[in-house]
Amino acid sequence: MVPIKEIGSYKYKIIETPATFEIWEYVDDPVYYHIKNADENSQSDIEWIQNLGSRENFDEMGVIKQYDSLKRKQRHYENMRWEIARIVDCNFDDKTKFMTLTFKNNEQDISYTNIEFNKFIKRLNYHIYKTKKQSLKYLAVWEKQKRGAIHYHIIFFELPFIKIRILQEIWGHGFVKLNKIDVDSQENRGRYVSKYFSKDLELKEHKKKAFFKSQNLKMPIIRRTNSLQPIDLSNKK
Repeated sequence: MVPIKEIGSYKYKIIETPATFEIWEYVDDPVYYHIKNADENSQSDIEWIQNLGSRENFDEMGVIKQYDSLKRKQRHYENMRWEIARIVDCNFDDKTKFMTLTFKNNEQDISYTNIEFNKFIKRLNYHIYKTKKQSLKYLAVWEKQKRGAIHYHIIFFELPFIKIRILQEIWGHGFVKLNKIDVDSQENRGRYVSKYFSKDLELKEHKKKAFFKSQNLKMPIIRRTNSLQPIDLSNKK
């Protein structure tokens, strides 16, 4: 049966985490989306409207198009910084740790370093949980050092104690730094990590994936509506 698509819209988006309560209002125009119905027994899901035309390669663009593309991507990464902060707020606990992975060699090939990062995650997951099933909970971004070398910032949730020596053996490429996240307030947890996300924008625009996360994380509660009912904020800080 061919899915029947209907157009829906909303003017307000409400995003709730244990630390924040946001209300986004789209003043000029509502946000439109496709509602895709598979059949009467299945739950409808939202298929966001996207430009499905062929995309021009960044290196093939003219100067003006490259500038416009970078500005769009800059806005996208600013939004992603907020998304990272919210996810941190939803998953933060007393075992949350901040890790930095560096390469002893001056590795600048993002394709290669991303592969090695994924291998590290799999080895660490198996070392701790003795299973290939993804059990680690994490967010990660890559960054370039001044000398051009790539390194990774990772925030792990519910991470059990593990010696630095063991971590460096599992990593196998260089230095590992592990810190407990010490922030002065609940609201600053997500910002502590998200500040790294918008660096190296010109490279992340047209190169490899910049933001990684495990699929087992708690996510913010998001509601979309065309009218705001009275909201009780008495228990929000």
